[in-house]
Amino acid sequence: MNLFDIAKLKQELNELEQQTLQEGFWNDSKNSGIVLQKTKTIKSKIDKYTKITNEINNLLEMSELLSIESEANDDSLVSDIIENTKSIQKEIDNLEIQTLLSGKYDINNAIVTIHPGAGGTESQDWAEMLYRMYTRWANKERIFCTRIGLFRR
Repeated sequence: MNLFDIAKLKQELNELEQQTLQEGFWNDSKNSGIVLQKTKTIKSKIDKYTKITNEINNLLEMSELLSIESEANDDSLVSDIIENTKSIQKEIDNLEIQTLLSGKYDINNAIVTIHPGAGGTESQDWAEMLYRMYTRWANKERIFCTRIGLFRR
């Protein structure tokens, strides 16, 4: 399934929502959890695509307005266009990463283990730096992580 085939995504979302309305759906907690997770994922994809599309259309309208009013080159409009373009670029980059990581097992959790090698204190310090880097990234991305074992000798 293509991420950007919005019509197909909407159709699948509708089918999943119809499943939730069937009698006895909530009795099977395993199946209902899977269906709800798929529903949430598809809604998220559709919402992100729609948001980016709307923002791009707004930027195009702002650009046309700027080109029409070329005599009154409004600096605030130019700065708004530049800021919005940068914001949309970040959102598109995030969507691209999500598209690349949209395989069968990509929504599952991961276990990351960092082992200092045979380098003594330097390798332990390096492992500690890597751990801090990954945990800060995870916290920024609102990903739950725990420290189970990074031991000093």
